[in-house]
Amino acid sequence: MTVRIGIGLFTGQVPPGSDRTFEREYREVLDLVRLAEAIGFDSAWVSEHHGSSDGYLPSLLPMLAAFAAATERIRLGTGVVLAPFHDPLRLAEDAAVVDQISGGRLILGLGLGWREEEFRMFGQQPRERVRRTIDAVEVLRRAWTGERFSYEGTAYSFDRVKITPRPAQEPGVLIHLGGFTDQAVRRAGRLGDGYIRSRGGLDDAKRSVSLAEEGAREAGRDTARLAFAQLHNAFVWDDGDAWDVVRAGANHQLGVYEAWRQGGDTPEHDSLEVPDVDGLARDLTPAGSPSDVTKALRPWIDAFGDREEFHLIVRLHYPGMDFETASRAVELFGEEVIPALKGG
Repeated sequence: MTVRIGIGLFTGQVPPGSDRTFEREYREVLDLVRLAEAIGFDSAWVSEHHGSSDGYLPSLLPMLAAFAAATERIRLGTGVVLAPFHDPLRLAEDAAVVDQISGGRLILGLGLGWREEEFRMFGQQPRERVRRTIDAVEVLRRAWTGERFSYEGTAYSFDRVKITPRPAQEPGVLIHLGGFTDQAVRRAGRLGDGYIRSRGGLDDAKRSVSLAEEGAREAGRDTARLAFAQLHNAFVWDDGDAWDVVRAGANHQLGVYEAWRQGGDTPEHDSLEVPDVDGLARDLTPAGSPSDVTKALRPWIDAFGDREEFHLIVRLHYPGMDFETASRAVELFGEEVIPALKGG
């Protein structure tokens, strides 16, 4: 039984109008990851989108290579790579190199993608995303054997190809699959080493994990070995109203998705006006003292802490947030919340 507390998602967003630069954003993210490792976090995670006015991180494995060079112990995860937009051979190569740089610490989370503008950018049809992702999982696993292989799938075909180097991990990098529909969750259990999800309540999570386990059983796999990773907002503060400090960043983080749904960042509407989602952001972001945040997150440990591998991945750095604020939240979480969650 292993509970691992991660930090993320790091998304590299700089809200329009901010005076932050991407160079500063990336440098401070590396500093936060070093800090997180030093005070007891178990993993650090990044996430991918494309064509966003706020520069939402488009290149995950280069960022994780930097994380790998800056750290020694923590696991490094993608939550998630949007698999349809990546050539699976190149993805296999890049993931193997990051795994070697890190000494075998990579977890490759894969997702289908959902935003129509991103599919248009890459000249793809959303209806092809499932078969591209299923093929990608199979190609990755074959590629990481280091042996020459041929493959004929529904989306990709390869003739006697060989990928080197192999990952440091044996038999290869762990693959976590994301998804929200019943079909996607069962697929995660059927094909993945783990299932990764974001947002949603505890009851929804319990149901989803049960569905993932059903998929694993249907494939003849050991459900006890299926890892589960849950992404969760939080913010810890000890000086005044925590929500006042995190409000703007949490609203941008969650509001950008609604802006995209409303047609933002497209040729027809080439800007990003993030709507007010204060109510949603408050609901999804427990903010307060270390004891307040521990109380909010404790039910997740109680529900899933007896699994062979459970990752609770907590976002503490939000778009536009300065390093001094984020680092204080990380310190408080590492010093007071992690021991409380892991200590029972």
